[in-house]
Amino acid sequence: MAAVAAAGAVAAAAAGGYALAGTDGPAGDTRVAMVAAQEQQGHGAPGEGGPGQGRQGDEPGRQGQPGQQGHRQQGQGHDQQGQGHDQQGQGGQGHQLEIPAPAGTLSAKEAETLSMMREEERLAHDLYVALGEAWPDRRFENISAAETRHGDATATLLANHDLPDPSVGSTPGEYAYPELQELYDGWLARGLTSKSEALAVGAELERRDIADLEAAMEATTQPDLDAVYDHLRVGSERHLRAFERG
Repeated sequence: MAAVAAAGAVAAAAAGGYALAGTDGPAGDTRVAMVAAQEQQGHGAPGEGGPGQGRQGDEPGRQGQPGQQGHRQQGQGHDQQGQGHDQQGQGGQGHQLEIPAPAGTLSAKEAETLSMMREEERLAHDLYVALGEAWPDRRFENISAAETRHGDATATLLANHDLPDPSVGSTPGEYAYPELQELYDGWLARGLTSKSEALAVGAELERRDIADLEAAMEATTQPDLDAVYDHLRVGSERHLRAFERG
């Protein structure tokens, strides 16, 4: 899979809205990709105890503490609609991910790893959707949405390097890589036995994802791949913490 690197090329994945750093959008503004993970503060109802805090990202929002005059605060978490990404919720500014323009041609190994990373993110999304249908839990809903955005980031890298996207036209739960197919089938079968096992499967998947991303970062010299892999690793660490709460 030969890759063509164009230092100033703008090739963003249509679904994800990710863009190359340094490219011009409408009115000459620089477009950047919004990261999936957000850490934002919610705003509680007025009261003497101060505003309730709602933690955004991949963890549930929390109730605010009662005010001194008996007024209960309501922290805005993922149960409220708002401007968050990985979780619904009202909040302020989030971090931004700038995907650097390609700096060189990918090696065959780098291209193969990127293609598999794209499929791994799709696998995580498909698995969490299936487990969430069997065991309704906000974590499966929120994290599956985050995995979609992570997949969009890897799709942007593939497009920037003129590489085919293996997920185009795919069927949920079906993967071109036999190793990934075996993992999905095994995890799904285990996760359907109980909710606790489903959460354990989610944690196991995230641990594997973190290890794969760290290995991919060590094996590449490409700034754009390294930036996205590091972003996905941070997201996976947050997902792992959510699943490990049990």
